[in-house]
Amino acid sequence: MINKRNKANNKRQYVIQGKRDLENDKLDYAIKYMEHNKAFRYLLESEGSGKKEELLNEFIRRYRAYRSRWRGNPGYAIENKLGNSYYQATNCPPLNIDIEIAAICDLACPFCYRQAIVTPDKLMDKKLAYRIIDQCKEFDVYSIKFNWRGEPLLHPNLPDFIDYAKKKGILETVINTNAVTLTESKSKALIEAGLDIMIYSFDGATKDTYKIMRPGRFKENCFEKVYGNIRRFAEIRDTMRSPFPRTKIQMVLTEETYYEQDEYFEIFSDCVDDVAIKAYTERGGNLSDVDPLVRERLVAFCKDRGLPMDTPYWKDMKGHLFVSKGSRLPCEQIYQRMIVSYNGMVYMCCYDWGCQYPIGCLDISALKEGGKSFNEVLQKIKTRKKGYEGMSNAKMCKPFVKLTKHNQHIKEIWAGEILGAVRQLHVKGKLGYVPICKKCQFKETYQWEKLNNQVV
Repeated sequence: MINKRNKANNKRQYVIQGKRDLENDKLDYAIKYMEHNKAFRYLLESEGSGKKEELLNEFIRRYRAYRSRWRGNPGYAIENKLGNSYYQATNCPPLNIDIEIAAICDLACPFCYRQAIVTPDKLMDKKLAYRIIDQCKEFDVYSIKFNWRGEPLLHPNLPDFIDYAKKKGILETVINTNAVTLTESKSKALIEAGLDIMIYSFDGATKDTYKIMRPGRFKENCFEKVYGNIRRFAEIRDTMRSPFPRTKIQMVLTEETYYEQDEYFEIFSDCVDDVAIKAYTERGGNLSDVDPLVRERLVAFCKDRGLPMDTPYWKDMKGHLFVSKGSRLPCEQIYQRMIVSYNGMVYMCCYDWGCQYPIGCLDISALKEGGKSFNEVLQKIKTRKKGYEGMSNAKMCKPFVKLTKHNQHIKEIWAGEILGAVRQLHVKGKLGYVPICKKCQFKETYQWEKLNNQVV
């Protein structure tokens, strides 16, 4: 019913770009090597080799359904105006749960929200992580991404979490990583655990640009070391004769990185499966994706159209500039996923970096914690502790929602009133009535006009 792509998505533009069809390549790869998926191998071990073909076909069917529903579920819901009735009408669980096992990060990227929003440096409790994985299994969630705002490699139990998820039958496990601490031992542990997808965040094709984009937070970061980690991982994966994890690397498009795209593809194409460029998103940092001349053109365009000076825009990998028409599209994320922060608070969107719109709580300790951890970080910023020097303008974000329930199940939250009310406003075209959505920078919710059809 909702596996097909829908008309509601036809107007939507996606801002992660590559030189190939990234989605179809990912799908084909997963199906080709499905018998190496560790969840399949665990089940085959349990059921016996006589059922191999039957089980393999079922895994392939489920993976096709998962990827089809990634766009199909939101498209169907939006087209049929399924707001607060979405779960009741479709019985569809979230396709993915993001589990923030680490809120701490070891880099101080100037474009990152962490420079503007106070963020606790915390690791998720092991028992909570395992409980969330159990709930994902119970709710038939296809995929788990083991990160949100921080660096997942900093959690010592990451391989254990991945392996546990695969034992529970989770079809896909994913991490985003800066690869700073991707040592040989960690590389082997991730491969052995059964990680399915690893996405590198690496900005710049030269040492000088990388130094600007990815400076170390507690100690100096090094282009050659991290680049070496990525190349070494590919060698280790080959040596271990494993097709997984499939790797992808992506670079944020800024004024500095725009002119290094060709070199970026060149230096990574032989050691990473997918190379992609991601449009810049304003997160409160101090970088820009356009130079002063282009900025002048944007200002002139907005004045000519009577648009506000803060009208959203973006630049693609070919240099085309797009400006918001003013109208918004319902967000797909509220039909695809939920985010669980390090303390068990649940959010509807990966862009809620300041944790302002909680929709549920999995653990009472999160409510008891309150703002304590945030205040601790704020104090370190004020006293300019090591690793906090660049956060002098960081602020505390006030929540828009006050929760009273705790120790909930992800199913209760997914089908709950708070998320249902947000969906209802989105399908009615009233995104601005949801405070966290009103000025959200998620580009897939905007309709765009190409500026003069010129390359900048």
